[in-house]
Amino acid sequence: MIGALFRRTRARTAAEWFAVRLGGTDPKLDRQFAAWLAEDSAHGEEYALCEITWEVSQDAAKEMPEPTSRARPSHRLGVSRRAAAIVLAAAAVAAVVWWWPPATLAYSTAAGEQRTVVLEDGSRVTLNTRTRISVRFARRERGVVLEEGEAFFEVAKNASRPFTVRTPIGSARAIGTRFNMYLEARQLSVTTAEGSVLVESVSGNGVLVDAGRRVELRPGMPRAVAEPADLNAALGWMSQRLEVNNAPLADVLREFSRYTNMPIHADTPAIAALRVSAILRTGDLDALQATLEGAFGLDIERRDGGLFVVDTKARERKNH
Repeated sequence: MIGALFRRTRARTAAEWFAVRLGGTDPKLDRQFAAWLAEDSAHGEEYALCEITWEVSQDAAKEMPEPTSRARPSHRLGVSRRAAAIVLAAAAVAAVVWWWPPATLAYSTAAGEQRTVVLEDGSRVTLNTRTRISVRFARRERGVVLEEGEAFFEVAKNASRPFTVRTPIGSARAIGTRFNMYLEARQLSVTTAEGSVLVESVSGNGVLVDAGRRVELRPGMPRAVAEPADLNAALGWMSQRLEVNNAPLADVLREFSRYTNMPIHADTPAIAALRVSAILRTGDLDALQATLEGAFGLDIERRDGGLFVVDTKARERKNH
């Protein structure tokens, strides 16, 4: 019965998986279970804890005497020692899950990688390149720490358990919405695509950021100020698109370098100051080189462990 209950929806926690497998398995269920175990190394440890609790509870139930014939109820209402063991074990597993400290799960991406994870409450998080987050859900709050990088959050609505994303610069809190957070070394950007998000500085001053607006926080700022957002530009990374409009080439190269294994630099201050407007595919060096060559006659060369944007024609003229 326990297994049938959880088969209606896909199991997401160790306790749910234990209850499902207690009722029997099949090839499809085994594949789903194996995929869940592969998602995170902590899953196997949590499941093992449920198994240990079950075994201990069964041993305890064996010590329970069978009801005597005088005290035994009718057959329909009778409870065998086996049934008592199941009830006791289920209760013990539930108690462990209830009182055991929530596990912290970590997710990350490498250069050029993007990844979407589904959290235990049904929320979805899409991680951009070079991003690290840790997730720790408690009874009263759904907590995420954005350690570095950029992520798009699609939060399952639950007014009794706010969804909070924290960073060293500030935090964002929602109860059911869609928003983007980008943490750089000295800046946090939050862009709301749907609903509203409360963005707070480390000092506790907050501003409500509605859909279609964004805020930027820097260390020492007492409060962020919301302004209109260009959602196509802010969320273009989700379709592997980098959109820039009249931006210094140095900024474009720094942003583009997030998606490559080697950093890209401007060879001279004059090249770094060039203004660029373009739509590029993230990590596509050939497209970047074609854009720079067509617009400015520039090239990209490899040296000193990095990539440099150079003016080869100017260099040739100088050498001659």
